[in-house]
Amino acid sequence: MWLGPLGLGFLALIAFAGCSSRSDETPRYYPSHAGAVHIVEPGDTLYHIAQEYNVSVEMLMTANGISDPRELRTGEHLMIPGRHGAGVEEQDFATASALGYGNPWDVAPADRQFAWPVASGTVSSPFGMRHGAMHEGIDIAAPLGTPILAADSGRVIFTGRLRGYGNVVIIQHSGNYATVYGHNARILTREGASVARGQEIAEMGMTGRATGPNLHFEVRYDNRPQNPLAYLPRPAAEGGITFARNGPE
Repeated sequence: MWLGPLGLGFLALIAFAGCSSRSDETPRYYPSHAGAVHIVEPGDTLYHIAQEYNVSVEMLMTANGISDPRELRTGEHLMIPGRHGAGVEEQDFATASALGYGNPWDVAPADRQFAWPVASGTVSSPFGMRHGAMHEGIDIAAPLGTPILAADSGRVIFTGRLRGYGNVVIIQHSGNYATVYGHNARILTREGASVARGQEIAEMGMTGRATGPNLHFEVRYDNRPQNPLAYLPRPAAEGGITFARNGPE
């Protein structure tokens, strides 16, 4: 799966025109934190969008898998990549990087713990730098149709299709946390719905820029991407979660 430096600032009240169900408890996220979603308007160009969000045209094209600037379509959602250092501390890049700074699978547990978003699957790609771009979540490979489960109770703040992510579900949790579930074949919930921890919210697919069936899973705190492995319990030896080559033993 390819995602590029996808800063997901789209949890903002200002980011999604379609997020009609919201409350005063919803954190306000801004493009300067770690990215945003821009809805293409008539007359928009990649150059002007890049200027607006203070990112390069190259980063904008890479984040959205755009090879030709003329591909822009009015109404399309564009991911605005987060700037390195604007939401991920340098030590996170070092300890969770696939570039040799350390074992990307060896992560200290966080105080907050979520449940695994699948009952079984193989963690195929870690959080961190990959091919020169920031991979802001983990990928979990499993067969098509595998149930995707809410990692904790919360409120669904977005369901729909985003470039690169395919069919996406975003859940807002307590404590300014949010989780993101990408590449779904089918979404089984709706915006504004309350979901319980472990509730099925989607079916695994390969929509968006994916090379095979997998879940792209992100954990965000105050809209800042966190290493999901720090927020997930270490799988039992006999459990259904495994790790790809170079994963934890």
